[in-house]
Amino acid sequence: MNKRAWRALLLVLPGICAVPVYGESQYDWQAAPSEQLQAQLSIKEAILRAFARNPKIAQASAQIRVGKANLEEAQSAWFPQVSLQGNVGRSHRTDSAGSLNNNGSGGVTLKQLLYDFGKTGSSIDEQHNLSDAYRYDLYSTLNEVGMQTLQAYLQVKRYQALSLAAENNIKSLKSVQEMADLRAEAGLSSQSDVLQAQSRIASLNATLAQYEAQKRSAQAALSVLTGVVSDRLPDLPDSLMKQKITLASLPYERNNAVRSAQAKQLAAQERIRQAQAQHWPTVSVQAGRTRYENDNSSYWDDQVQLVVDAPVYQGGAVSARVDAAEGDRASAQAVVEASKLDINQRASTAWADLTGAQQRQQAGEAQFLSADRARGVYRDEYRLSKRSLNDLLSIEQDVFQAESSSIVARYDAWDAAVRYAAAADNLLDMLGIERSRTVGDDLPAL
Repeated sequence: MNKRAWRALLLVLPGICAVPVYGESQYDWQAAPSEQLQAQLSIKEAILRAFARNPKIAQASAQIRVGKANLEEAQSAWFPQVSLQGNVGRSHRTDSAGSLNNNGSGGVTLKQLLYDFGKTGSSIDEQHNLSDAYRYDLYSTLNEVGMQTLQAYLQVKRYQALSLAAENNIKSLKSVQEMADLRAEAGLSSQSDVLQAQSRIASLNATLAQYEAQKRSAQAALSVLTGVVSDRLPDLPDSLMKQKITLASLPYERNNAVRSAQAKQLAAQERIRQAQAQHWPTVSVQAGRTRYENDNSSYWDDQVQLVVDAPVYQGGAVSARVDAAEGDRASAQAVVEASKLDINQRASTAWADLTGAQQRQQAGEAQFLSADRARGVYRDEYRLSKRSLNDLLSIEQDVFQAESSSIVARYDAWDAAVRYAAAADNLLDMLGIERSRTVGDDLPAL
């Protein structure tokens, strides 16, 4: 091959060799999620650990980086575009001045966009809106994961309380059995009273075993979310039960799910602008310098040109793209309304559940106080042979049912309060977990 042709090719090699090669660390996809034992797990720590562990949050955070890269790509259209080109091989050109044989060429070309009637500007605005949408998606995912973690946390607390109530009732029934034993030994009652008390204790032991099994299941669900196994869980803050309920005027404008849908709707509007701008020309300036090698001599070809690219007819493709973009915008606008309806439904349901649970809790607590007072009276009367053992066992069952109903209602109310706070998108704020609502994509840390 001719040495001059080689020199032309070498002109472009530095640009080719400058392309970086990216590597990535090995991802161990077969590894199981880790877990650890811990003496106590606070609410805030549980949520932050769930944030670090949940793959949906990592996915939403990665999508923010994708949006940032897409925005930078759109903005790059305003910067000069520099390229190198080179070729080796014979080419023959004939014109009025004669013929010319070239063995190779190499050169550099620079192109600068001047004006494109909004194509690039609308593309940049679209990516800005999509970047905002991805950030709001991350905040919305944080809110959902926080709600799921708190619900699992409350389930553990629920069955811990129910197990404790069952244990206390078993202790109370054992004291009843002791009284029945003493009365049977004294000949004041038959042995059937003792057997009846033992049967009731066995039944409650079965209930306790069921609660313990459900507690272990709830602990397993919480450990999957947080990676921590712990028996000591502090109570939730009272501020959740005292939050302001405003179903008539929910703050949709501050809800990240709605803000994400609205940002995507704005991005769809920018796509309409992009499609409409395809009807107009694109103006740019192009400069180049190329070195040609031939058998006799070498020469340079320099050019500086104003380039106007104007579409004349494309078979209706541009109009079709405009129609498609308008359809995307209508669909995105419907998603905004659907998000608002979903929030309204979730908040309304949570409020109704909260109100009903609080009423049930008050009724259960009143029933428990009444049954507990009656239990003391029944025991005294049983010792004096004025009450039967069936009466005493019946009031013990009433006490346990009232306490259990009160516990279930209390944690139903907590669950409803958590769901309402999540629907209003202020759950994490009420727990003291700060979220940037305007800029940045950093996750909260332990």
